[in-house]
Amino acid sequence: MLDMLLDRWPVVPVIAVMAYLLGSINWAIIITRLRSRKDIREVGSGNAGATNVLRSQGVLPAVLTLIGDGGKGVLAALAGGWIASLLPVGEMAFGPEELTVFGRYVAAVFVVTGHVFPVFYGFRGGKGVAAIGGLLFVLDWRVGLIAVGVFALTVLLSRMVSLGSVLAGVAIIVSTFVLCCWVDRMVMETVWFCTISIGIPVSMAIAKHGGNIRRIIAGTERRIGEKVSVDTESSAEQGEQK
Repeated sequence: MLDMLLDRWPVVPVIAVMAYLLGSINWAIIITRLRSRKDIREVGSGNAGATNVLRSQGVLPAVLTLIGDGGKGVLAALAGGWIASLLPVGEMAFGPEELTVFGRYVAAVFVVTGHVFPVFYGFRGGKGVAAIGGLLFVLDWRVGLIAVGVFALTVLLSRMVSLGSVLAGVAIIVSTFVLCCWVDRMVMETVWFCTISIGIPVSMAIAKHGGNIRRIIAGTERRIGEKVSVDTESSAEQGEQK
């Protein structure tokens, strides 16, 4: 993969720009503005994501947000792979399949970057969880299923969506390495390329959960179905927006 990156580097900016612009389309912001003429970043937790939309706008807007943000992850990965597959193979030791994988992982990095730092919305976006979810079912459906399982089990036991998202992120990085290395038996260069490429957007998503992590440690993180006082919720929202 390193040889491919060096040999085919001109395609990287093309995929990067495409994926970044696609990622910058934030459906939480769009749907909330259409529905209530509000900026979702000024409502609730201040996060431009499906969970905040659910709490402030309702189930249908949240589902549409989830579909939109997950869908752009799918579209970016497929488009990145397609763009890379158009390149001539030449005399290198890789073929169209390897080029497709290369393009998809490059797109993964930049579509989540666009979601977290959207150029269309003053570089204030969401956490990227839904976009990563969409990516995984194109990059490696096995990793996607593992992440969903970890997320669902964690939320079921703790009733904390944030904790489920963070642990699912850790599971994504670990399972990508394990599957690439010991199941698919890829060369180590490719193993590290895939692991680092998905690790970058996952790390961004985890970093965006910094406020949640601090509240989890302090025992003050909001749980599903839990009623909190206005003062407590307001304090949590301010911490989330910092």
